[in-house]
Amino acid sequence: MQPTDDIITVQTPRVIDKIIARHFEQRGHFQLIPEGDESFQAPVSMVANDPERRRFLVDQPPELVRRHLSLAPRVRVQALIDQLVSWFYVETLREKIEGTDRYYELPYPAMLERLQRRSVFRVGIPPDITASIAFVQPTTSTVWLGRIDDLSAAGCAMALRPDQAIGLAEGVQLAPVKIRIEGMVDLSVQMIIRNQRIVAKGEWIFGAEFMNLSPLDAQQLDRAVMRLQRLMLG
Repeated sequence: MQPTDDIITVQTPRVIDKIIARHFEQRGHFQLIPEGDESFQAPVSMVANDPERRRFLVDQPPELVRRHLSLAPRVRVQALIDQLVSWFYVETLREKIEGTDRYYELPYPAMLERLQRRSVFRVGIPPDITASIAFVQPTTSTVWLGRIDDLSAAGCAMALRPDQAIGLAEGVQLAPVKIRIEGMVDLSVQMIIRNQRIVAKGEWIFGAEFMNLSPLDAQQLDRAVMRLQRLMLG
């Protein structure tokens, strides 16, 4: 499967308007990525939306980051919206200054590109990256340590030994759960088991959905998913 097979292009203004509005309602975040240096990311928050003018505001990153972005021929504006990585490009970042506050004012794009297939968004963990999950087993109060098999912004799959699966079933809630992905994620979350499957004699996989994520935790997961997707797409 080629990466381009999973990219769709949205060019209908009404649809683009609704996508941006939903992202703002969800306290959305963006990544500003200079073209030609895709490993560099500047996380920014969406702070205002003006659908009548078809423009929105994001806060500005620190000065050194702004300088780096200003040298790029174009900047990719990327976000995880409706569980789909979505992006467009701008040639210039227009500043808007209100007192001591500094923003970028970004126009709604004429064209929005999106990674469409869910298989792309639930990304596997590369073998050279350590990804662990620790939780309290609900019936014995024992702390179990498992492996994160894949990750999305809304949940993850964890790999456990059969003896660690006692008391786990669809609908069981776990809290707190400690998630660590090397260099990307280190946080405690609540989650609920949604499904399970046996992939090998000594390993069971449980799919779980995150619950009551704070905006900061959601942003950390968004960044990790996008970074893992870039690793996957090469």
